[in-house]
Amino acid sequence: MPGNTAERSKTFDPFEKERQLRNQASTWQTTETKHADHSDIPIIDLSRYLKTGSEEALETVAAQLRSACENVGFFTIVGHGVAPQIIETQFSMLKQFHGLPIKAKTSIQMDSPQWAVGGVGYLPFKNRKLPSRDTGNRNEAFLIKCDHNITMQDNQWLDEAVLPGFRAASETYADAMVCLGKRLLPIFAKALDMPADFFDQAFIDPQFRLRMTHYPSAEVVTQKDEFGIAPHVDTSFCTLLVQDQPGLSIFSEQRQTWLDVPMLEDAFIVNTGELLRQWSNDRFLSVKHFVHTNKSGVSRYSIPFFFNANSDYKMHCIASCHSDENPPKYPAISYNESQAVAQGE
Repeated sequence: MPGNTAERSKTFDPFEKERQLRNQASTWQTTETKHADHSDIPIIDLSRYLKTGSEEALETVAAQLRSACENVGFFTIVGHGVAPQIIETQFSMLKQFHGLPIKAKTSIQMDSPQWAVGGVGYLPFKNRKLPSRDTGNRNEAFLIKCDHNITMQDNQWLDEAVLPGFRAASETYADAMVCLGKRLLPIFAKALDMPADFFDQAFIDPQFRLRMTHYPSAEVVTQKDEFGIAPHVDTSFCTLLVQDQPGLSIFSEQRQTWLDVPMLEDAFIVNTGELLRQWSNDRFLSVKHFVHTNKSGVSRYSIPFFFNANSDYKMHCIASCHSDENPPKYPAISYNESQAVAQGE
């Protein structure tokens, strides 16, 4: 039987884990944030590694990623190889989608009883899901997801005549993100002192969610605990985020304060989530973060891509992350058994 005795003796309750995370989030004091210097959020240039694929280049970026994930939990990647026109097209289509009449968007509303797959489609403004909170999140979003059982065809889509090219652009963007995620896997593996191909079998047909989010500008906020997205930690292996304006804040474990994350052009902000934290036995961080209520006077848009292993792949504690003195803290679980279930992802 795979795993070890300490790992097998534990059980995991996704609903209890979600309850704990939600209770913890309610205690976080987010009223004051500080501007982050670029040195607070490590910047990793992938261009040399992606161009050469050399062992030396891999070791260099792996060391940088290891430091970022052990100490910060967020980092920025440049030289990522995703064509700018793919990102520009997706933002253009995202803005057109959210500019549609509400009747068109709610025709594909998430978790509609008429649709077999949950967690996909249009999530209305001031929704109380993803993350689930008592106060509505001041955003609206369109979400798609795929894994070995769920294809693009299983997602909810507008009729092509309503928004020509939207589905094609979204599929192209999702394909580019899956490719980028898989190109990061050898770096994550080496950062965890494992062979470069360690994660290959786990990500043969990865589970992912693509969220296309619109934050309308708010002149007046009536509740002090309203957010663009409420404070939370991601459930994912990692998240790849691109945005058109700043708005994200993270909690710096090093500085013990909330930091407003700067935005770089042609870059992705990356953070590790709960699944990688547990898989690595707490070696890599899962950092709390939130999105401010948008008061910029103009709409803000962001596109996070939540990247996970095959949804039924059991994640046993990574060999380099446990020892007799540091036994596994968590049972082996798959994405399908994680708190993602409790969140309705």
